[in-house]
Amino acid sequence: MKKITLKLFMIVFLLGTYIGVSQTLNQAASWPNANWTLSGTYTAGGLLGDPTIDATFGFDDDAAGNGSADDLQATSPVIDLTAASTAGEVWITISGDFVYRALGDVLNIEIYDADAMTWSAVQTFGNNSINTDFQTCAGTVTYTTPIINISAYTATQLSGFQYRITYDDTGGWQWGWCITSPTIVSAAPPACPDPSALTATNIDGFSADLGWTETGSASLWNVELVDITGGGVVTGTATASGVENPYMATGLTPSNNYEFYVQAQCAVSTSTWVGPFAFTTLPACPQPTALNVTNILQTTADLGWTAGGAETLWDVEIVDITGGGTATGTPTASGVANPYGASGLTDNNNYEFYVRADCTVNGTSTWTGPFAFTTLCNAFIAPYSEDFENGGALPACWTLGGDDDWEFNTAGPNHVGNGGVLSGSTPSGNFYAVVDDSVPDAANAELTSPFIDVSGLTTPALIFYEISNNEGLGRPNATLTASVWDGAAWNVVGTYNTNTIADGWEQKIVDLSGLTFTGAAQVRFSIADSGSFYDDIAIDDVSVEELPTCPDPSMLTATNITNASADLGWTESGSATLWNVELVDVTGGGTVTGTATASGVANPYMATGLAENNNYEFYVLADCGINGTSGWVGPFAFTTLETCPIPSALTVGNIMETTADFNWTENGTATSWNIELVDVTAGGTFTGTPTASGVTTIPYNQTGLVADNAYRFFVQADCGVDGTSMWAGPFRFSSQYVAVPPDCTNGIFLDSGGINGDYGFSENITYTICPDLAGDVVEVEFTAFSTENDDAATCFDGLTIHNGADATATTVDPPGGGTIWCYDNDAAEGTGDLLGQTITSTDASGCLTFVFTSDGDVQLDGWEAIVNCATLSTISFGNGRAFTYFPNPVANKLTLVAGKKIENVTIYNILGAQVATLSPNSLTKDVDTSKLTAGTYFVQVTVDGATDTIKIIKQ
Repeated sequence: MKKITLKLFMIVFLLGTYIGVSQTLNQAASWPNANWTLSGTYTAGGLLGDPTIDATFGFDDDAAGNGSADDLQATSPVIDLTAASTAGEVWITISGDFVYRALGDVLNIEIYDADAMTWSAVQTFGNNSINTDFQTCAGTVTYTTPIINISAYTATQLSGFQYRITYDDTGGWQWGWCITSPTIVSAAPPACPDPSALTATNIDGFSADLGWTETGSASLWNVELVDITGGGVVTGTATASGVENPYMATGLTPSNNYEFYVQAQCAVSTSTWVGPFAFTTLPACPQPTALNVTNILQTTADLGWTAGGAETLWDVEIVDITGGGTATGTPTASGVANPYGASGLTDNNNYEFYVRADCTVNGTSTWTGPFAFTTLCNAFIAPYSEDFENGGALPACWTLGGDDDWEFNTAGPNHVGNGGVLSGSTPSGNFYAVVDDSVPDAANAELTSPFIDVSGLTTPALIFYEISNNEGLGRPNATLTASVWDGAAWNVVGTYNTNTIADGWEQKIVDLSGLTFTGAAQVRFSIADSGSFYDDIAIDDVSVEELPTCPDPSMLTATNITNASADLGWTESGSATLWNVELVDVTGGGTVTGTATASGVANPYMATGLAENNNYEFYVLADCGINGTSGWVGPFAFTTLETCPIPSALTVGNIMETTADFNWTENGTATSWNIELVDVTAGGTFTGTPTASGVTTIPYNQTGLVADNAYRFFVQADCGVDGTSMWAGPFRFSSQYVAVPPDCTNGIFLDSGGINGDYGFSENITYTICPDLAGDVVEVEFTAFSTENDDAATCFDGLTIHNGADATATTVDPPGGGTIWCYDNDAAEGTGDLLGQTITSTDASGCLTFVFTSDGDVQLDGWEAIVNCATLSTISFGNGRAFTYFPNPVANKLTLVAGKKIENVTIYNILGAQVATLSPNSLTKDVDTSKLTAGTYFVQVTVDGATDTIKIIKQ
């Protein structure tokens, strides 16, 4: 507690000494101040305060918007510092308040050099806010610039002094800041200025160089060194007097915490004590760092590290992890140099090593480690092969290097092959080695084989498969480099940076007979980025073996496939000019036999007499004459075309109430097509019999549709003498729903989806229904709605109902509160459930007005409702309807039963058109509905002068 109190006292004393000096210059900016100037390039909408007209200077870069580059300055008038300089007040500071939410932008105070006519920063503001209080200049904190020493200023610099506040958003989209009106003051420097910027360098266990910056003319200083670990506190009494800068403190205790203070000795006085500056001495024997292993071979490796101090000897412990060893703290080698060449290791073995420093009289350091490494495998005897079938792991004795790792996959990444799709195959299939070159961009992603003894090969060769595909659009390929170690140096034997043949796996055969092997060989594959992430290169089935006298063909293809023929091709890896082919009819149950179906053929070979729409595989064997034949390579699968291919990609466009355009893709050469249209609403099913034949245009305009009906269409190609294709389809669609304006005549209120027909954009539509006769009132019963709001917590579309002739009338509010009736089958989810509601006008006009709003997010139909208009005493049968009806849905007969005579029955379809009318004049009536097509109908029933409307579904 004493130490803290003394420190605070010294700080307060220093501030008091400085503030107590009289001031020749004490000038407030007094914003708003027209003598200041605002300049720069900036978005006006971001300016929060202009100091020429406002009390603050601020900018909201967030409000300025993304993409704007804002750079602005508020500049003071010229301030003549001559009087302050003459009075000896050569220390100038600027102070005020600021709030700043920084994000990569720069906010400074700069001063002007009238001689050089340049500006330089004296204060760079740091972030002090995490919210938007800068918008109101709330939450500010004080600042004072570092001292501006004008003692060496020329007369021009003194008389032409200015300062300014500058802001640069560095072209980014940042937050903002606000600065209050600043004040500039002058003060005389103390007779003996305080040192500043204390440092401690060259620290070891027993000494440290203590330094500082002299701000006056002192050449000697006093130092107080405090042993914090030992419980020491500052006393204000020097432990070393009249020292130079820097001062080497010696005799320190290792691993100990210290603080030091410094005081300048001037000619007539001393400065105040400045400090503390804390530092910690190193251990007596610092431990090594940065362990590493290089030059790893089968039985040797170089172990290295970075010394912790000036020691020159170290102890090492090597632990055999594969053999189950653990660290013991007992060296396996003592007094070694750095690096240490470890020998006697086991090949293909996992090790860890630890190291400690031997500082002789200062003892030893603590152990550092472990650092793990694996010795190389002993050389394999050629022929050698690696198919990477290791469950996705790096194969034994292979190593990774460079700046990106290889992966071992059965699929992907996204850009190996054509968009992630591989074609062709390798002998092993399944796993392959690949570099995902998207992130990071590889420069030398390396995959290195074990050592391979090739002394038994007469003509050694490197054989492997590669796949590379830049996916078009002019993108460059990544580069695969194959290198071989000949026992003394690495030799580049192949560089590949183009698409592999047919964009699939391609075999590479590299003759290594031109190399002189002085020891075991190694193979290294490295990949360098192309500048585009669209080419991830893969390799598979690597081998070092005798150069084949008759190499296998590779990259089988089948092109120009028709219904009866195909061109079979391949890539020749050697010098063969003739080949044997075996073609297998897979659909017919054929299997490969190893016996050619065609011998001595050219490349490509046209296979003829094939069956249409049939699956085949083919194999190929090179005939190298006196060098024999290669092995059979394959299979490559293909399928012949149909004589009359089926169309595809069916679509329907321009759907109206009665018409629509049918589209499809023709996959052959047909110019005529058959169409079958199925009316699903009417119960129709697919029959395979065209409803339109010999159609010759795409699209085909279908007419005669029924509005608001569900349909399916099918299409069949007519290939003339080659017959017809199979039917393609179905493609389902529905014709448009036709709106019926609300009125009392037909008793129907139907909405078809607003102005746009499907509520495809936000709408606000008003409907008003008034009675036909004076004294009547309107009643509307809602029977069906769009289902957009089902299971939703928000009412996306809704109705406001007004009890009167326009939207200014009093609203009819839902029971759930508010004014919006929601299109919802669950009243708890919206503010009101209209389904099944009956709304009756009580206004003198007898009218109801409906205002519909749609948010446009979902394209849906509207609603259905029944409208009744009569005197209030007879309107609406409601729950006490004067008649009953059944069944509903109805097939062939609708039965009406009433307590009084049924005077009239009128049936309307969904379009509002009248389709039947009856005058029963009886208490019951069986209405024949057998001739009605399937769909929705409205039945208007008049009983004893009162009319009501019901909705029925005809099956």
